[in-house]
Amino acid sequence: MQSEEPHGSTEVDVNGLKKAEADFFDQTANIRTLFENIPAEADIRRATRAIPRVPGQPHFDPKIDHILEDSYRYRFIHRVAHRPRGRVLDVCCGPGWLALELARHGQTVDAYDISPQAISLAKRMLSENPYRDGLGAINYYLQDVTTVDLGYEKYDAVSGWAAFHHIPDLSDFMERVWRALKPGGIIATMDDVPQGFIDKFLSWSVCMLLPNYYMSYRQKIEKIAGVILGTTKISPEVFSPMEQGKSTIVNDIADIFLSEKYELLENTTYNSFAGQMMSVRGPDILRYPAARALVMLDKSLCQLGICKGFIRIMIARKK
Repeated sequence: MQSEEPHGSTEVDVNGLKKAEADFFDQTANIRTLFENIPAEADIRRATRAIPRVPGQPHFDPKIDHILEDSYRYRFIHRVAHRPRGRVLDVCCGPGWLALELARHGQTVDAYDISPQAISLAKRMLSENPYRDGLGAINYYLQDVTTVDLGYEKYDAVSGWAAFHHIPDLSDFMERVWRALKPGGIIATMDDVPQGFIDKFLSWSVCMLLPNYYMSYRQKIEKIAGVILGTTKISPEVFSPMEQGKSTIVNDIADIFLSEKYELLENTTYNSFAGQMMSVRGPDILRYPAARALVMLDKSLCQLGICKGFIRIMIARKK
């Protein structure tokens, strides 16, 4: 006879995961803002270049970021801001770049996150925002959005940029999101999805062949030899505490967007391996053309179905 779990243990586990999730993104926000840097997660227009000076600090180049993301990111923004002076719910907003851009497009945004550092950074970016023409409004909430009464037909759009796969009870939350959307309202998500074999091979090849900030060529040769001999494993993807079941949750998200409740407007995958250009070091006169070439190749291979893509954008309209 199996023993029963103590009453409320599941809730305690979820609360513990939420606390760990908040701590994870607090730490991320602190690392990304070292040396007065402005990360793209906080403001894509004012983001500054960050060259690693301490362990764990990622390299970031806003120009590479624009090459990698702009064509997809701005299409996402314009879809979400489809209604002039509309009201948007931004789920798991993090340091607030998307909420800020939506406000710059005249929207009123309710933005939720459980990371105190992320919300603090988002509020600072809003207060420092120099782009005031046509600015809407943002209400930032340091609160778990899954506990909030989202109302009925309140929002013109709901956005989640790398967000929905962090939600513990996705089906219940998405049902409340559907009720909160007005008829014809837009729901949009960006999620990183599990890479296929070819994606992983090409991504690893770019990492090994091009100079980067994290490994010397001697270290790369040692790593390749270790992988061949079976003494070294390829570094696994880093997950936040709430992302551990992401590989199955992203399928659940797709099922919801493809359901009869919504009209699917976009389903795009990209960035199989081109994202490795963010860590490449060398003269900018070579890095930027190389990034554009890799993005074009990456996009073509995804469109042909040869690569699966690491990032997926899905946008739908409530019927």
